[in-house]
Amino acid sequence: MQKMNDLRTPALIVYKHKVEANCERMLKLAKDHGVTLKPHFKTTKCLEAAIMQTGGTKCGMEVSTLVEADLLAENGFENVIYAYPISPHKIPKCAELSEKLKSFVVFVDNVEALKALEQWKLKDNKNWQVLVEIDSGAGRSGVQIESPDAVSLIKEVVKCGNVSFSGLYSHCAHSYKCKNAEEIREVGKMTTNKMLTLVDELKKQGITCPSYGIGSTPSCSKPAPEMSKLTEWHPGNYVLYDVMQVKIGACEFDDIASFVLTRVIGHYTKGDDVFLVIDCGWTAISLHGVKDCEETSGYGLIVDHPELKLVHMSQEHGIVKSKDSSKALDLSRYPVDSFLRIYPYHSCATCAMHPVFYVADQNDNIIDHWRPVRGW
Repeated sequence: MQKMNDLRTPALIVYKHKVEANCERMLKLAKDHGVTLKPHFKTTKCLEAAIMQTGGTKCGMEVSTLVEADLLAENGFENVIYAYPISPHKIPKCAELSEKLKSFVVFVDNVEALKALEQWKLKDNKNWQVLVEIDSGAGRSGVQIESPDAVSLIKEVVKCGNVSFSGLYSHCAHSYKCKNAEEIREVGKMTTNKMLTLVDELKKQGITCPSYGIGSTPSCSKPAPEMSKLTEWHPGNYVLYDVMQVKIGACEFDDIASFVLTRVIGHYTKGDDVFLVIDCGWTAISLHGVKDCEETSGYGLIVDHPELKLVHMSQEHGIVKSKDSSKALDLSRYPVDSFLRIYPYHSCATCAMHPVFYVADQNDNIIDHWRPVRGW
């Protein structure tokens, strides 16, 4: 059996037992709150992880690209949500998936996209299934939740003859600005209350909202009690977690299920500058979020080495120095060809850099290879 230390580095390692624990925990949280979990596929984009995220049911996954939807459709998944604003050039492929799957739901957040759907008739008189994306404070896509445009757009959806209104969706990305679990719960509470207010307004106008959910790993990992009033949750990153999630209070370091394995490839003393070079550059671990951790862990957190800081990366090189600039690094502690493990600040972005994930057990045996789907 292949051992972790036999791998060519840099390599992305995924601990299967931690992925299983993260998935089981989120499924239980959703069940305990009486909501349906419809998790996001975008972090790993690996079929094996999607099966775990759905508890083996292969039902109710979200995707951010159409190739992700294709992979799930080809492997027996049902009830797939294309959680990305639809645009006219993607409608032919979405039509194919809508006709193929039991349920394929698309996002709409503007009238132009809705009219484009209305003009495309699906086979067998099947209706488009549409979620209206709501911006509850993230400042990204979605119609603003407190704007009259939200109700106006939903009314247009309901009027369309070949479109079925499937409900409301909001990604509360502003939870990523939180600093602790209490702040996360407050964001979840505010987002939920705004969503419920909109649902009530629709009801007053004779419109029934079949589903209304919010997503983000922080808000679903540390849910506010009010979130039990929703029908669905839509987290994604929780399958692996990362340093960012620890930093904002969504999880603990022990919950992080992936890291980049790297080797020390050189020792250098240049004047007063003493440092290691590792074979992990920005093609192996994401630069995303470095500004948030620049003063502490640098470009990633080096596991079990609080004295070290990844201070710089180029394409294939990483430079590691003493975190305490007043103390010179003892190079003898880190022999050339020895290993370091680096937790990524953002696991979604780091996963996107690796064509294969080396899946390990608790004894660091490599027990599987996961290959993420690529493209859009």
